[in-house]
Amino acid sequence: MVACRRVWNLVDSNATSEEGRCTIEQFNHMYPPIFYGQGDPTLADDWIQDIEEIFRVLNCTDEHKLLYSAFKVIGEAKRWWIPERTIRKTDGRRVVSWPHFKQIFFNCFFSRSVRDSRAKEFADLVQGTMTVHQYMTRFVELSRFASYLIPDEEKKTQKFEEGLNNRIYE
Repeated sequence: MVACRRVWNLVDSNATSEEGRCTIEQFNHMYPPIFYGQGDPTLADDWIQDIEEIFRVLNCTDEHKLLYSAFKVIGEAKRWWIPERTIRKTDGRRVVSWPHFKQIFFNCFFSRSVRDSRAKEFADLVQGTMTVHQYMTRFVELSRFASYLIPDEEKKTQKFEEGLNNRIYE
């Protein structure tokens, strides 16, 4: 439902902006998600993916990405970001670039060990007692953490088929 709203808002506002023309109004009109900094660590990855899709559609610069995303972190995430930003300013360092923000964000909210664990879970994924639909859903969910294992459609299809039971559950 939210995705549909975003698409219609894009059509309504004609937000096909030029580089650097991404405004806070356009950004907010796309109903960007809020990140609280709590719960399942994959929520951090989901938030980055969702917000980056909006940035891509609006053609936002790295500076806009950093500024606008700061308004969409609250709670624990805001308590992490404010001192992180302040320390960097005090030290005289550049606040951060968008890629660097994502790196430190993931280090805090979606650690390498959790990402590696999800990648291993994907590598070991088999249908087992799941239905084909359940297996497919889990396959898609975990595949984003191990894209290096399935660099193209052929490898992706092969991995999926290898995980299926000989007897397919429906």
